[in-house]
Amino acid sequence: MSTEMTAIPTFGKEIKKTEFTLKDGVVFVNHGSYGVVPTRVQQAQDRIIGEMRDHPDLWWRHNLRLSIEESRKCVAEFVQADTDDIVFLQNATSGICSVLRSLPFKSGDIILCTDNSYQSVKYASEFIRESSNGKGVLVEYLTLKFPINSENDVVELYREFFRNNQNVKLVIIDHITSPSAIVMPVNKLVELCREYGILSLIDGAHAPGQIPLNLRQLKADFYIGNLHKWLYTPKGCAILYIKKDHKDYIKPLAISHGYKKGILTDFFHQGTRDDSAYCVAPVAIQFFNDIGGHDKIQAYTDKLLCEAVKLLTDAWGTEKLAIPMSMEAPFMRIIKLPKLKVFAGLTTFDEVEPIIIDHLVNHNVSSQYTFVDGDICIRISANIYNSIEDYQKLANFICNLMQ
Repeated sequence: MSTEMTAIPTFGKEIKKTEFTLKDGVVFVNHGSYGVVPTRVQQAQDRIIGEMRDHPDLWWRHNLRLSIEESRKCVAEFVQADTDDIVFLQNATSGICSVLRSLPFKSGDIILCTDNSYQSVKYASEFIRESSNGKGVLVEYLTLKFPINSENDVVELYREFFRNNQNVKLVIIDHITSPSAIVMPVNKLVELCREYGILSLIDGAHAPGQIPLNLRQLKADFYIGNLHKWLYTPKGCAILYIKKDHKDYIKPLAISHGYKKGILTDFFHQGTRDDSAYCVAPVAIQFFNDIGGHDKIQAYTDKLLCEAVKLLTDAWGTEKLAIPMSMEAPFMRIIKLPKLKVFAGLTTFDEVEPIIIDHLVNHNVSSQYTFVDGDICIRISANIYNSIEDYQKLANFICNLMQ
């Protein structure tokens, strides 16, 4: 199924034109929300869907399993994990819920998140607290304090909580926080969890493709990562890594024909659905490697984001989020927005969502507004198809709202 690029197009406008199908005229600086699928990966998925349509029984009874096993091996190599330790699922939220609903909680156990945890993760944790399965379970939130001066500021925040709370059962740690694009010190935090005998669940929704991974070395109890954000797969493609100690009791959300037949079969049998996104993960990984891999992509985005941050902060008279450079996400930045009438009095993402939709529908501006430390901010993304003109258009758009 693999496809090879004969030559790597120049990053920016050229590769946007030759390798993607993004609509002309849209200010697209929000890769982080849903990702973008290269044309060659779309074509590979189309071939898989054609195979599915042409001989349905052969596909679901035989070929699908073979294709997914090939993909799991490829993805396992990419994230440096044993193949039998990872399973496919559709998104990070499904992985979070699978772990939470499988863990044997008892009254008094604490699930620990942060105020920067993704909202669906907070909701899933609260669901466990409210459900009969989690009766008596507590959900606590650490508050990330800004400015963050070093990784140790964050590590000590967790250490202090562990010292003062003996019943922490599970810590859900973002690899990269969604609302604030902070790279959390996961290696240090996983080690700290082991020191205190606490389970670690890493929400790596934004990590695969944006941060090089070595899951064997990390040794988290659970790791969840979307491949459809920064690794260029079609939507609905994620992985769940399960440390060998926990394989006997972690179950998928849908119990089907794989029940009691081992974790790989359990997660494979999820009813009749379109799993083609899993099958083309090797094509997406090949594309990622063919364009130069992480180092070449980051070299481009580093320069572009540096220029974009200066352009936007100068235009708006604001500043970027106060965190160390080592904790900035490679392909995302958080910039404070100026005071705008359109955001006056708003304090939650639910209140901001209609504005995001208005900007999409009526202005062709795709961006992510977020709240960090009480400020309304914008999270900008950079990828190989972006150029500085995208951020200039964004700067002008926000400046027009200031008038």
